[in-house]
Amino acid sequence: MYEKLCVKDLMTKNVIYCEVPSTRTEVLSIMKKHKVTCLPVVKKGTRKLVGLITRFSFLEKPSEEQTALVMMRNPLHISPSSSIKDAAHLFVKHNIRYLPVIDQDELVGIITISDIVYKLLTNGMFNYPIREFVERKVLAVWDATPINVAWKIMELSKVPTLLVINTRLEVVGTFSISDIFNHADIIMSEYKSSLKASVEGQEWDWDSLTIIYIGSKKLTLPEKPISEIMSRKVNVVREETPINQCAKKMRDLDTHLLPVVDINGNLIGVISDFNLIQFLLK
Repeated sequence: MYEKLCVKDLMTKNVIYCEVPSTRTEVLSIMKKHKVTCLPVVKKGTRKLVGLITRFSFLEKPSEEQTALVMMRNPLHISPSSSIKDAAHLFVKHNIRYLPVIDQDELVGIITISDIVYKLLTNGMFNYPIREFVERKVLAVWDATPINVAWKIMELSKVPTLLVINTRLEVVGTFSISDIFNHADIIMSEYKSSLKASVEGQEWDWDSLTIIYIGSKKLTLPEKPISEIMSRKVNVVREETPINQCAKKMRDLDTHLLPVVDINGNLIGVISDFNLIQFLLK
């Protein structure tokens, strides 16, 4: 039974991490190379945890170059022998997605909400309907919303993903931090030719993907509509959908959020991986 599972059973053991001191460019290169969105930060030459850094961190603090100034210091962490229920409790209580795993003061892994949803909740035993975990208050934006406005909404509301609807009130996609990073070369090209000649900015090198900093190093995003870079993979679920089927859809689509519709196809809410793990706390 899942109640006997420990963090060590689901965590990523060969954890990718970065060190301090280091720079923004070095950390972003590690993230891109290993296709990860979060990195534990350790003291150089050791496995002693000193911080945690995500792609969201860089968007929140675009003017900082040093990892130590961008990272979240003294992050919550967990033991490999702790129960999965303990991990779920920390995720929900503190509204976080990542937990470094520490054993004898050394980093030995990392566990995420996705680890629990993709590796555990896809199991056939989790056939309970998602109904009571559906979020009824939906944060959605119009597909013509400018990228910079959508990002500000995400920043203010502290959500990683927005539902996108069109003028016919149909769900046509999602917009997330990943979309910003995956299309950073587009963001760069929109500004490089028109602004570089007149404004001394600093380019943020992400290999072939680059975001540009303008003037006082304030992050500047184009005012083009999110429809140009949003994810158009949309797969809806209903209140009667079992947790395991919902989790499988999230895994297969590599998404944290799914629209929930009624029998007539009308949008009535959303379900996130964060909502799903609350089942473990029942």
